[in-house]
Amino acid sequence: MINCIIFKEQGGQIAGIQIEGHSPKAYGNLGENLLCAGVSTLTQSVHSYLVVQRALASETKKDGFLEFLLSEDRKGKFQTLLEMTELALHSLQKNHPDAISIQNEIIKG
Repeated sequence: MINCIIFKEQGGQIAGIQIEGHSPKAYGNLGENLLCAGVSTLTQSVHSYLVVQRALASETKKDGFLEFLLSEDRKGKFQTLLEMTELALHSLQKNHPDAISIQNEIIKG
């Protein structure tokens, strides 16, 4: 199961994203799993762009796990990108509800 957490502030502004796990083997073996590859490509591309933009306050990246939080002063500038990412994750979840879980977690902002 791919577990996604969208970190949000009280007002709904997205502050970061966490992705953990792998989709079930029914979607393909490790390295051949298109659903897992899609989620990874989406979130790692967003992460890489935010790194280049020096927009992150923190990040953790390891096999099967990615978490990043935006800097306070950069959140507003990248909301459209983060909202697009959230929308794409929800679209994948709608088509594969047995493979992707998405939760919102309210954090202090």
